[in-house]
Amino acid sequence: MIMKEEKQLIEAALFISSRAMTAEEFRTLTGIGALGYIKSVLEELKKDYEERGSAIEITEMDGKYAMRVRNEHLQRVKQFAQDTEISKSALRTLAYISKNDGILKSTLVKRVGTHVYGHVKELVDAGFLKSQKSGRSSKLTLTEKFKKYFTQETPQQAADIEQTTL
Repeated sequence: MIMKEEKQLIEAALFISSRAMTAEEFRTLTGIGALGYIKSVLEELKKDYEERGSAIEITEMDGKYAMRVRNEHLQRVKQFAQDTEISKSALRTLAYISKNDGILKSTLVKRVGTHVYGHVKELVDAGFLKSQKSGRSSKLTLTEKFKKYFTQETPQQAADIEQTTL
């Protein structure tokens, strides 16, 4: 018999993950040693989604499992998908750049290392950074997309909002 908590934990991991996951990862997540049991939980989840006639499905390919929108609904809802997914290392570089908006790429490389060249390209391609030639280097500035995607209200803004609603 499949335990509800384990099933929910695997379902939550599938939902939140942006990539396909292996049964081994679910074994680590749940602490369950038996891969056969993990696979039976995954099969039961797949069956649950099929029986409900859900727009979501759990798929398995090459031993990896993923949760996704069924093909027949994808065209109509894909506009709501996140525009961009960036790597964790590029995200760390972006955090550094956000504290030093307008930094020269050459200065960034001196401070952080040469690995940032790939990160900068990824961030420019994703639309979070603008790179403008500045002498022999490039000036890196944050874009409006970055500001909309990452900025949140400051504590002062929150206090101002709270003050106006009282």
